[in-house]
Amino acid sequence: MTDRDLSSPLTTVHRFTVKGDPHRFEREFREHSQYLRRRRDFSYLVTVRLLDSPASYVHVGHWRSLEGFIETVHTETFLEHVRCLEPMVDTEADQAVSVDRLLVRNARPGHDNVVLLSCTVLGEVREFEKEARELSRSLARTEGFGGFDLLRSTLRPQRYLGMVWWTDTAACDRALAGAERDGAYDGLARVARLSVERTRHIAYERVLTG
Repeated sequence: MTDRDLSSPLTTVHRFTVKGDPHRFEREFREHSQYLRRRRDFSYLVTVRLLDSPASYVHVGHWRSLEGFIETVHTETFLEHVRCLEPMVDTEADQAVSVDRLLVRNARPGHDNVVLLSCTVLGEVREFEKEARELSRSLARTEGFGGFDLLRSTLRPQRYLGMVWWTDTAACDRALAGAERDGAYDGLARVARLSVERTRHIAYERVLTG
């Protein structure tokens, strides 16, 4: 990890499967999130919960620099939070960089309006990214579209995570029905193993200043 440019941006991706009370986990994790929001070079975070697996969460944190992230994870406060959260969850962690991002408007928390596209590329990465870009521009024409972010893992470069969001549940419902009808995912499915997960938007939190 330290072979990379320390000034380069970084996205962290964590999948949590909660072993006990999800509400307790959300409370504890929110405290951790508030700490991150005050850290140097932190940008913003998104937390979602899978609709088909309500005990499963995905947390995506964006940092303006790798250096800021490394500095934060070595603080005693961060380590205390990890020790508190670790017994509550099974965790899968990844790091990524954004290779295609289209931002229009925010998704409303509390709505089922964020879709995750987990992809493992089977052939040429360039062809996959072309298909993903075409998909994002197609979805961008739907009513209430909020944005698209395609993240490529720095640990497993054949793996990507696409995040697509709409303003609210109704807009997402309509867009997904149209995508299913029109075969919008067919291009990606030809060049990658693709999993489409619908989620509830739990939180979007930006850096705190001052």
